[in-house]
Amino acid sequence: MQLQAQLRVGATLLLAVAAGISGYVFQGYANAYRQSTRDLQTLASYNLVLKAGNAMSAERSPSNILLSLDQDAGPVYASTAIQMADARHRTDDALDQLEHMLAAQPPASPDRDKLSRARKSLAKGRTAIDQLLQHAPATRSSQDLQDAINKMVLARKQLDPLIGDFFADTVQDAPDQARIMQMARILSDLREYGGRIDSMLLVPLSASEPIDPSRHLVIDLLRGHIDELHRLLPERLDPSDRRAGSIDSMRAQVEHDFFGHTLPLIDSLMARSGSDYGMSAAAFTSQTMPDLMALEKLEDQFIQRAIDQLAQVKNDNRRHMLMIGAYLLAFYLFLLVVLRAAQSFVIRPLLLARQEIINLAHGDLRPAPRAGNSAEVRALHEAIDTLRRHHLNSMQLAIERDELSKALRRQAHTDALTGLLNRHALEEITGDLSAEPVRLSKDRGLILIDVDYFKPINDEHGHIVGDLVLREVASRIMRSVAAPHMAFRYGGEEFAILTTGLSMKALCLLAEDVRHAIAGDEFTVHNSLRLGVTASFGVAKGDALIFTWLDLLNAADTALYRAKAQGRNQLVSAPRVSDVQYSG
Repeated sequence: MQLQAQLRVGATLLLAVAAGISGYVFQGYANAYRQSTRDLQTLASYNLVLKAGNAMSAERSPSNILLSLDQDAGPVYASTAIQMADARHRTDDALDQLEHMLAAQPPASPDRDKLSRARKSLAKGRTAIDQLLQHAPATRSSQDLQDAINKMVLARKQLDPLIGDFFADTVQDAPDQARIMQMARILSDLREYGGRIDSMLLVPLSASEPIDPSRHLVIDLLRGHIDELHRLLPERLDPSDRRAGSIDSMRAQVEHDFFGHTLPLIDSLMARSGSDYGMSAAAFTSQTMPDLMALEKLEDQFIQRAIDQLAQVKNDNRRHMLMIGAYLLAFYLFLLVVLRAAQSFVIRPLLLARQEIINLAHGDLRPAPRAGNSAEVRALHEAIDTLRRHHLNSMQLAIERDELSKALRRQAHTDALTGLLNRHALEEITGDLSAEPVRLSKDRGLILIDVDYFKPINDEHGHIVGDLVLREVASRIMRSVAAPHMAFRYGGEEFAILTTGLSMKALCLLAEDVRHAIAGDEFTVHNSLRLGVTASFGVAKGDALIFTWLDLLNAADTALYRAKAQGRNQLVSAPRVSDVQYSG
């Protein structure tokens, strides 16, 4: 009787341990199932806000075409008007769905306010478009046309904070899908930046007028963003994915259509500024619109890929929960048969294994006492060892990932040839010059440097010598510039120095020191070749006339142009109370 009681107690303990282990694992899958359900909802919300952004971007294309056509164009005008109406309907549907989704949030929710502002801006942009369409193209001013386009672009920009919020939430809630979400965001941004360039070219093409410098600068900045995003796009997805073929073919189509057709077409029109562009605004937009839509289709493929993966994870978790329940029931039935042997061969080893698993769950990775030598117990111990190794590997991977992230950020902000900060690092300080003007502190100064006659050096001595010259110029600049001032390679043979707290006189003295450092001693380069190298300087400082980053850049650039026009190897400062010029 006593032995039977002991066996019952042992069986009870064994059942308790089995229930605890099974419940622990089951709870993990149950949590994963609930998490995957939330991930799908979050991803669907992210998809809605991206579709709304794409719809607003796409609406500009038929509007731009219609603005460049005369009502006498007949069927072409009528069909384009229908396209614009369809595009507006698509945008309204997407925004309505997004608004319905946000209706569950409090009335004063920041997301609802952002959407409301975007819709109001969109309404103003449409009103401006409709008012212009009531007049013949010949009677519209270029400024009115540009104002209407800017309102449509602004409406789309006001949706960017909402897209950013949803992207951050999606990456946080579904980190395993972060790469696919990033690709979808990149494609959405590519579609928007390409559309903005199209809109920026509408006025010059419609009026057959040159592209002014400010418009040229904005287009160059957008073009730079597109090139950066292009480098982030992978050439192929994971070949092991059975569905990757359709995405890869669409990726190739985007490479051919958008990057191989639209961007070269834009570059060609930019190069022909001030002369016959060779095509109308309507023809240009009609050619680029399908290429932009290809970006949307590829983005949809990425989103659908993520949704399918999350649905698979959800189904797997549900299947695991059912399997654990079935295995647990079978285990309980099995215990009734092997009750007499449970005390010696099962209960004690499982109790120790249970404790070891609990220790692992609490972060204690030290080996724990074990018992039992059956094949089943050894398999359990091997599984625990695998879990321990997984925890150790995860910790190591987290450390390596953090180091890699830091290294990549340093690399992204450093020019590989000269070791100076690059243009991207400068733009992080100045912000997006194509967006709303950003006021700058009056103690900020900018020196733009352009190496004189650098192209003849390349042509006569080769690019290797040219690179050595650029490195030596950068080295001499770095020796002349101390913190808190910063030196950048601005592009090609151009360099920039961003200063803080210097008066215009001190700023010019610093520029003069750098000029002497470059021109003072000859450069000894490849094969003991000695070259005399000089540079021209444009100097500007924030004041009552220069109060935004764009003003500062334009002022320094203008001063640099004057320095080169006046004979090079000198510096020219931007106008303030009086002009200051140093020459050597």
